[in-house]
Amino acid sequence: MTPERMRFVMEAGFRDLRRNGAPAHLEHCARFLGVQPVTLRRWMRGERPIPRQVEIIMEIFHAWPEIRLQAVDKLLRQPDETSRS
Repeated sequence: MTPERMRFVMEAGFRDLRRNGAPAHLEHCARFLGVQPVTLRRWMRGERPIPRQVEIIMEIFHAWPEIRLQAVDKLLRQPDETSRS
C-alpha cells in the first residue's frame, strides 16, 4: 500500500463515519490500528513502510463499509487502555 492509497482509504472511511455521526479523527484510526498517531502520520508521509496487516485491514474496511462502521464504532466506544494510570 502506498502512502497515497492509505490517505485515500482513510479519507473515504472518515467521510462515511462522519456521515453516520461517529468520531473520525487520525487519533481514532491510530487507536483502532493499535499504534500511536505519530506512527500513522509516518506511514501516511511515506517515512515508514506500511505493514501488510495494516494494508489488509484498511482495504477490507474500504471494500465493506458496513463492517467498518460496526467494528470502528464498537472499538472507539471502549475506554482507551493507554490513558489509564
